[in-house]
Amino acid sequence: MMIDGNFTLVNGTFIPSTDYRISIQESEGLLFAEKIRSVRTTFPFFKATLEMMRLKLLIFHQELPVLMENEGTELKRQMERTLTKNKHFLGSVLSVRFWLFDQKLHYSIQSSKTDFTGYELNNKGLYISISPEIWKSVSSLSNCSLGSEIYWNIASIPKESVNDELVLLNDENQIIEAPRSNIYLVKNGTIRGASIHHGAYADITKSLLLKIFESLKLTYDESEALTEQDLKEADEIFLVNALVGIRWVIGFEGKRYFNQTIRKINTQFVKSLIN
Repeated sequence: MMIDGNFTLVNGTFIPSTDYRISIQESEGLLFAEKIRSVRTTFPFFKATLEMMRLKLLIFHQELPVLMENEGTELKRQMERTLTKNKHFLGSVLSVRFWLFDQKLHYSIQSSKTDFTGYELNNKGLYISISPEIWKSVSSLSNCSLGSEIYWNIASIPKESVNDELVLLNDENQIIEAPRSNIYLVKNGTIRGASIHHGAYADITKSLLLKIFESLKLTYDESEALTEQDLKEADEIFLVNALVGIRWVIGFEGKRYFNQTIRKINTQFVKSLIN
């Protein structure tokens, strides 16, 4: 559970969150919203997130704003101001939104306090199931949130008697991701993931994870598409994104999974973000 801050920064000025409203015209001009994790005074994956935001602005034919120049120095300063104003000094998630209004690029920053200061592996494993209602097609945007968000939102709508995290398929019934997260399978010292060529989302944690796999002498492979049978045959399964880190999956249908390798990966993951 996250608790929203009392103040929202809008184009450099703080406004009480309860008073902040946007017009219909402004909402129609929304380009995208990017979430950034903060751990005390640091922003893990900030550089990678900044590059992703630049890419999205480029897709929308927008010039880089002053806010994001000089390796995002001003953006980082404004995020720090927002955390201080909302007294979010431990763990939080910042939402940075960009929209067009009157032919100008506008932004807002809001922070939400998290339950945990840093990244913690879930002691109670997740249960997953395959989403039966929606298939995500391969496209030029399927590897980023712009081409994935609508599928995630549909898959995340609560359903009666279903508490599982839903896993998404592409239009060839191949497993590609969970909402906002990459999925990895562990078996016999090999990690298997879903490729962007199969329509999978590529979270910004991926490059770090590949380094961790190599350091632990684990082979990584995404040459073959993931299937439901692969889920059933895996020894361990985990989900990863930059906001919550690594999440251990304990079960899929009647299958139960260990987390021995996942714990080693998580230890390296957390350590790399501290150093």
